[in-house]
Order: sequence, then C-alpha cells, then structure tokens
Amino acid sequence: MNLGDLHFPSAAEIAAEEAARFRRATPAERMRAIRSVLAGGAVLIARSPKRAFIEAYRQRQEDLAREAIAGFVVRHAGDS
Repeated sequence: MNLGDLHFPSAAEIAAEEAARFRRATPAERMRAIRSVLAGGAVLIARSPKRAFIEAYRQRQEDLAREAIAGFVVRHAGDS
C-alpha cells in the first residue's frame, strides 16, 4: 500500500474551504449557521463547571462595549 499519495489538508486549507462555503451560502443559510454556532456555544457554557465565571465575563464585556459605544456617540454625534 503506497501512502505517499495521501494528502491531509492543513488547518488553513480547511478554514479557507469553510469560508468559501459560507460565502456561497444564501443569507438565510448564513443566519442558520451563525445561530447554530451560537447555540452550540450556549450549550458548552451551560455545561461548563466555570459557567458563573463565563457568564460574568460575557456580561462585563457587553457592558464595556455599551460604554464604548455611548462614549463614541457622545464624542461624535453632536459635531454635525
């Protein structure tokens, strides 16, 4: 058996193929894929022994993002 002809794709090749597949998808298919990833993440968080930490961290990141956006609006919205 000659194994020299086997080719295993690199992580970069796999990522490029998945990105191309995502770009070819319809908007509805893209949304389904995104929702699926988010749902999978939610399941992992729910089952994690570090759930409380993860949820607190996520909430803090959302708060920081809200503060950054509010600061941006205050700095730039009234200048026009």
